[in-house]
Amino acid sequence: MRLSQFFKKKTTVGTHHTYGVTPLGATKADEFSLSGPKWEVLACMRENGPSSVSEIATEIGISTDKVKAILKGLISSGYVKRVSAEE
Repeated sequence: MRLSQFFKKKTTVGTHHTYGVTPLGATKADEFSLSGPKWEVLACMRENGPSSVSEIATEIGISTDKVKAILKGLISSGYVKRVSAEE
């Protein structure tokens, strides 16, 4: 066994990727189970479909750094996943 199997995979969020809501994230967005900026990011992605960090930031009016931090948490929770790289 490798030691790395016992540690959680590091979550990275890049500005050149597109992120989409998972089925669990869609449920959370619909149920309003989150609040504040986390909910705004999920709701934005639920309404607009897969989005880039800059698209989300522009849509809800927060910095790209804040969006990246929120996405990192949402990815770790299983609410969001990276769906593709931008061309």
